[in-house]
Amino acid sequence: MKQPEKPARFEIEVKRSRFIAEIDACTDRETAEGVIGRKRLDHPDAAHVVYAFSIGDTNNRQFGMSDDGEPKGTAGRPALEVLKGSGVTDCVLTIVRYFGGTKLGTGGLVHAYGDAAKGCFAALTTKEKRDLVTISLTVPYPLHETVRSVLEANGVNICEETFTESVAIAGWADRDRLSAIQKQIYDVSRGTIDIISEDDSM
Repeated sequence: MKQPEKPARFEIEVKRSRFIAEIDACTDRETAEGVIGRKRLDHPDAAHVVYAFSIGDTNNRQFGMSDDGEPKGTAGRPALEVLKGSGVTDCVLTIVRYFGGTKLGTGGLVHAYGDAAKGCFAALTTKEKRDLVTISLTVPYPLHETVRSVLEANGVNICEETFTESVAIAGWADRDRLSAIQKQIYDVSRGTIDIISEDDSM
């Protein structure tokens, strides 16, 4: 799965109606709703603020959408279908419409919203979505630099180190790397250091 690296924007005009599509990152429904609310405030004169969002990974993905007053199935649905087909998650797609005075019909609306969504995803830069798990471990001072090097080599994001009688390290690791990291830590510490993960999978 992919997730947005930075926001994207795309605009088209169909029979004098403007369709402004934007993609923003979000990791939960509350954040998505906040983005949608801000779009409504940014475009108070818009006829519609249509949206579709996706949150979570492949095995636990949540979706949402709204036609926002457009005929049922003509706006949110085509936007969501493009979103699903993009392979991108943790994002909210909004499409603001300024009515140009000419009705597009149901088929015209489906094409317009679908084309706006496709154009925006074409403009989007993405990065791989990482399935991170929090980890913690307690390390004796003589092994601190060695253990830290192992963690960094495995892409662990170290967020905190507490120095007391030993060094308590906390961070985030890729879930699919946990077993390999544990083995390497076991080897360099001769079995004296255990990694504790948030789901106790270790």
